[in-house]
Amino acid sequence: METTDKAIVRILVELCKAHGVQDVVLSPGSRNAPLSVAFNRMPGLTCRVVVDERSAGFFALGVALATNRPVVVVCTSGTALLDLSPAVAEAYYQRVPLIVLSADRPKEWIDQNDSQTIRQEGALANFVKRSYQLPSHDDAESCWYANRLVNDALMTAMSGRKAPIHINVPLVEPLYGLCEAPMAAERVVRSASALAPLHLDDPLVEAYAERFNRAKRVMVLAGYMRGDSSLKSLLARLSGKKVVVVAELISNGCSDSTLNHPELFFSSITEEETEAFIPDLLITIGGALVSKSAKLFFRKNRPSYHWHIGEEEWTIDTFRCLTDRVEVEPAVFFQQLIGKLEVKDSVYFDSATTKMRTILRRQEELYPLKEWGEEVAVRALLENLPEKVSLHLSNGLSVRIGQRFPWRQQICFHANRGTSGIDGATSTAVGYSVATEEPTVLLSGDISFLYDSNALWNDFLSSKLKMVVLNNGGGGIFRRLAGPPLLPEMSDYFETPHRVDLSKLAAAYGCRYLVAHDLDSLRNALSSLFSEKEQASLLDVRITRN
Repeated sequence: METTDKAIVRILVELCKAHGVQDVVLSPGSRNAPLSVAFNRMPGLTCRVVVDERSAGFFALGVALATNRPVVVVCTSGTALLDLSPAVAEAYYQRVPLIVLSADRPKEWIDQNDSQTIRQEGALANFVKRSYQLPSHDDAESCWYANRLVNDALMTAMSGRKAPIHINVPLVEPLYGLCEAPMAAERVVRSASALAPLHLDDPLVEAYAERFNRAKRVMVLAGYMRGDSSLKSLLARLSGKKVVVVAELISNGCSDSTLNHPELFFSSITEEETEAFIPDLLITIGGALVSKSAKLFFRKNRPSYHWHIGEEEWTIDTFRCLTDRVEVEPAVFFQQLIGKLEVKDSVYFDSATTKMRTILRRQEELYPLKEWGEEVAVRALLENLPEKVSLHLSNGLSVRIGQRFPWRQQICFHANRGTSGIDGATSTAVGYSVATEEPTVLLSGDISFLYDSNALWNDFLSSKLKMVVLNNGGGGIFRRLAGPPLLPEMSDYFETPHRVDLSKLAAAYGCRYLVAHDLDSLRNALSSLFSEKEQASLLDVRITRN
């Protein structure tokens, strides 16, 4: 096979494939030419080119989320690497094993006024599990060293708490040389810890079960997680034992027996009711909560015990009352304990369930009185989604409003809640759509969508991708916060109104454009959106600013 003549690069590419990589996202450049050639010519890999590195990083994140496999993202030297950093930070907090490969000048040319040279070694250290610097020469000892480093890097990304790693690859000119290089039997080092999740020892299981059973009132609170059918089933079984399970929709752990709207639930608890809803034992799972009311409730009203379940690299004490850090995945923890747990006090469970039903009933009664706006539009979208779909919620209003309405089976929720930034929601959805057969729906605010418009600058848009933009002419969420509306800078410095014509943006990238300006036109547009079979679609939901 004719490929790059850089032996170190060939080792890197062969080991990536051996460790389970199937998808590679490349951004064009000169210094990374050996990497691009070697990945493109390696059988069994799918390579996709995304020009903008910031978009490429989030695109790779979307592919990794859809496939549940490590994904390689390759960039050239210089600031290209820094452009990957927002996506790498998001992947770090979402526990997604991106394999970041950056081409670089040889070390002796850094800080020597050579073009496209910056200090790349360790540049992503705060957002990766580990950083690696490969040797720049191809002698036998350097190749052995490279093999060892790459094996270590790929095992590190995939074992324990999964996370991105960064491999910096110094490359000596000339960069475009080729040679005949048959597939070598590169040494592959395996990690046993990567093959099986950790379990608690039997004495610990007994101790936690005993402490659980002593608590009269138990609540499980679930933040953002990727879908896990076994965990979802276990949470439903816990509800059957009168454990109050409160789960955000983006936890993908909801069922008919769980309380699926933490923000609605905790914000409705009056001062007189507070004592009745404080659990003896609070168990948290998953990532960051969207619900601010839940965080405020538990920071002010602390349970006697708070366990956080999950493999983490640090102690997570969101509510300032943590008592136990349990280093095991939630599904494993509950599977080990479920058979030993007793049924809880039904009064606590029934009170919480009744309160949630009352809240939802009032919402249903008031909904017909609502005027056209973001809530009405999002409700209509959720009611008209296909039976099986991946729904991506951008940060801001979308992720908050998108969780207010009744939960539905077979919707897989996604949101970039690792860092909760607006940069990259569209690129993540686009990347996800190329790696799944199911429809991928993005619900985004207009500012978030425009911020990441380069997500559409690639050759991989398909009819599976449905983008719904809440176009209220600016950052509408700032109108809902306590402070900004009182400031004279509100419009120019917070809402940042725009005059972008989304129809022209859609045309520029070959997307079908639809528009809605009231509930009737939205319902018609949604029908057309989900019946489109030829091209990616953008639905512009126009909401007049007050």
